Amino acid sequence: MIDKTLVQPPTVLSSSEDSTSDVIDLVPKIRASDVNVSYSGNQAIKNVNLDIKSKAVTALIGPSGCGKTTFLRCINRMNDLIEGCEVTGNITLDNEDVYGADVDVVVLRRRIGMVFQKPNPFPKSIYENVAYGPRIHGQAAKGDELDEIVERSLIRAGLWDEVKNRLEAPATGLSGGQQQRLCIARAIAVEPDVILMDEPCSALDPIATARIEELIDDLRTKYTIVIVTHSMQQAARVSQRTAFFHLGELVEENEAKVIFTNPSDERTRAYVTGSIG
Repeated sequence: MIDKTLVQPPTVLSSSEDSTSDVIDLVPKIRASDVNVSYSGNQAIKNVNLDIKSKAVTALIGPSGCGKTTFLRCINRMNDLIEGCEVTGNITLDNEDVYGADVDVVVLRRRIGMVFQKPNPFPKSIYENVAYGPRIHGQAAKGDELDEIVERSLIRAGLWDEVKNRLEAPATGLSGGQQQRLCIARAIAVEPDVILMDEPCSALDPIATARIEELIDDLRTKYTIVIVTHSMQQAARVSQRTAFFHLGELVEENEAKVIFTNPSDERTRAYVTGSIG
């Protein structure tokens, strides 16, 4: 259950707070301009304009059904898979149009990895879960090179020491938190530029959640991360930038500490203080 009290800026992850000023002036990694999404004619998000900074965590918060996940799925065109979904406007990655006619969606989704709400390891071994992406994308076919990618990815995901002696064991035998870290290792194995996370801790216990949050803070030094979360406490702990969505609109976006202590819009203030939700 969300703790709907006024959320204070993070205190335990001081590196996140200290780095905020470093990311403010960077050229946006992702830029969304006048993005609208509708499902079979029913509008889900309206005129969203949002710059997402490079090598920082941007949290998308707001009540259920406000458009957070819909917007997240626009970034790597996952909404293409939904019949009747129409996306208009413009989204760029490194100034390249994500929806351009010449864009290879497979390549796009390699550059923009995604971690889902519920851990979804393949019904394969731990090793094969991580090796799958680099193999199909031609980054490594076999042998020592693939072994190095698997080891490096599991180390980055904070899982190597726990699984290094059972890489051929089924991934489905891992705990929920380990499975989610394996899915993160699988995402980063193909060396993406961006990692999208859709409620990555909602199915996890507090201990596993803390491990994932620590991992997010480590990964942001190398990757641009966008996370959807219903937990305002989590958003305050892990993000440098926070965007508040309400009824399909982006109400405001700012430094996380500003959103949670001195937002400019009364709707944001009402949400973070628990008056609406």
